[in-house]
Amino acid sequence: MTTPARDIIDMKDLLSILRRQARLILITIFVCVALAFLFLARATPLYTATALIAVDPAGRSLLDPQDTQRTAANTADARLESEVEILRSSSLALDTIRDTELYLTGEFGVSLSLIDRAKQAIGLELPEPPTGLQLLQATLGRFNDAMSVRRRGLTYIVGVSFTSQSPARAAEVANAHAQTYIRRQLDAKVQDALAGLDILQAQLDLAQAQLAATDGAFSDFINSNLDRLIAETGSVAVENLRNQMNEASTARLNLLQSQTRARTAWEASDFDTLAREIGDAALVSLTEQRSTLARQLAGSAEGTREAIDLAAGLADIEARIATEGARAVSQLDASVTGFESAEADLRAQLQAELLSSPLSPQTLTEVYSLQQEAQIAQIQYDTMLLRLREIETQALVQIADSRVVSEALPPRQPSFPNKKLILALALFAGIGGGITLAFAYEYFLGGVTSAIQLGNLLPARVGAVIPREDLPADQTSVADKIIHEPMSLIAESFRRLRAAVDRTCPDDPGVGKVIMVCSSVPAEGKSTAALALARTYAAAGKKTLLIDADLRNPCLHRFIGIEPKHGLLDYLLDEVDGDEAFYDADPKSSLGVMMGRRRSMVPTDAPLQSTTFQDLIDNARRALNVIIIDTAPLVPVVDARYIAPLADCAVLCVRYGVTKQSELRNSFEQLTDSMRPDADVVTVLTCDEGRDKTYRYDGYYGYSAQ
Repeated sequence: MTTPARDIIDMKDLLSILRRQARLILITIFVCVALAFLFLARATPLYTATALIAVDPAGRSLLDPQDTQRTAANTADARLESEVEILRSSSLALDTIRDTELYLTGEFGVSLSLIDRAKQAIGLELPEPPTGLQLLQATLGRFNDAMSVRRRGLTYIVGVSFTSQSPARAAEVANAHAQTYIRRQLDAKVQDALAGLDILQAQLDLAQAQLAATDGAFSDFINSNLDRLIAETGSVAVENLRNQMNEASTARLNLLQSQTRARTAWEASDFDTLAREIGDAALVSLTEQRSTLARQLAGSAEGTREAIDLAAGLADIEARIATEGARAVSQLDASVTGFESAEADLRAQLQAELLSSPLSPQTLTEVYSLQQEAQIAQIQYDTMLLRLREIETQALVQIADSRVVSEALPPRQPSFPNKKLILALALFAGIGGGITLAFAYEYFLGGVTSAIQLGNLLPARVGAVIPREDLPADQTSVADKIIHEPMSLIAESFRRLRAAVDRTCPDDPGVGKVIMVCSSVPAEGKSTAALALARTYAAAGKKTLLIDADLRNPCLHRFIGIEPKHGLLDYLLDEVDGDEAFYDADPKSSLGVMMGRRRSMVPTDAPLQSTTFQDLIDNARRALNVIIIDTAPLVPVVDARYIAPLADCAVLCVRYGVTKQSELRNSFEQLTDSMRPDADVVTVLTCDEGRDKTYRYDGYYGYSAQ
């Protein structure tokens, strides 16, 4: 079979499809836009507030504002991305949820689902509501959906946006999240500083112990080797200083013992022992007065005025003794401190005198080594102490590396739904969906509505488009117009179909050609087309035979107004006598007709495969020019598949807007599978209700469409 090329896309075909399916496209657009309006009417408006945070990737210090480290671009970007991820973290979100108590709100807290509401409505038991951490976790999911953290372009500005049904809540939560982030950043810096402070304090304690050890080692060296050092120097001054230091040490020890006994007595309120230990005249006098008053009070009657006065005097004396005792103890402490200072001064003078005197090289080496160790320990201690004080100061004046540069304000306009965007999307979706449905309906679902569409669906020549015509009261079939109105548009359409068939299946001299007329399903105008096509051939002078081979539902005899005694089925079943012919002439033309009479009550595929039917066709080929066979529909029955191998050309009738495309493809596949390889198919669109461009030529040809 010949398959027309379809590689070139014809824009006119596409536009014609859109024009034919304009109603479907408009309905689709209307539905999409209506759904968009319904959504906008029912959607809850949401408001989005945004707080802007500036992040300093290099960090800042109040103690040294000039210390700004220059960081590489990739390092700064990595730092900024890290801060963005911190802002998105669940732990920070939970802090914000707790601070703002979002879990108590109906929007972000736990609410009944649609299923739970249905259970509640019918009285079923509801599950236990979540509490504690479960409540926070349930709120966390909604919080993360409403929170958005994005970097603004290539800047160091981060936008923290929050969406809520309440404009005030949206601004409140966005600001709270930003402040929580800055507070946690500052706390982290302070904690880092305090952690370093603990480490430095431990190192400082070690340095202090090392310093004390080096100082003690130098003093121990002098004390242990004092006699040798005096002998080496031979200095009288050194000898005198040693004697003075020994005397000061002995006095200090004696005074320290007296101080210990005095403090013990004072703490125990043993003022007599305190007075004797200190030996202060005023304190001794006060203790004697106290003893006298105590004896007098013991000898007086209780409650008398004398006893009261004596008790008051005794209390006053004891207060004065306590004051004087404290003063005396303080003086004793000062004396001990003075002796310790004097002893230290004498030791320093002794060391200085020894070092300034001539010593042996071995002794100088030992002394130098001890001095260097002491000096190094002093430097380490000073360095640690300085760094410790710096970190303590930093912990007190620490500032965050980020700051809020623009607080979120309650928005005036909702961010969702975006009415313009949704309507635009609905419009585009309607247009796109409408066009998609139009092509789907055109090529897969709907009926055939134009010759162009028919040509696109099947790889076969479109022979003609037969317009829909109303049947006059005096005619039994539209095919009668071929005879009664030969200049009508429908007559011209069938002549165009005859020309297409002749081009597809040229005449072979001496052999008649067989043309089968079929359809996919019943009621597609197949029999009318077969009768009209046969009459056009007969009118052209061709010896033409029309066979009604639709054994399931023969109807040609009704179209020509003849009621035969027998039909083709009777002939094929050998139920016709010689004088009971089923053949007759068309009353309105020179056409011969083999008619049917009744519906078959038995399967009809066997008679059509019989040698009787084969011989009938062969004899007709030898005697006539054109044999047209009206067959049963292809989809519901198989009869036409057994007639197809006998045909030189098949005319497939497709009714306007009725034949489903799946049925049409199925019938075409059956037809082409059954026909001979050299046979071809011509399609015809029947009962066309559209306005074809051929209508414009009515005046030229002298007929009008009816």
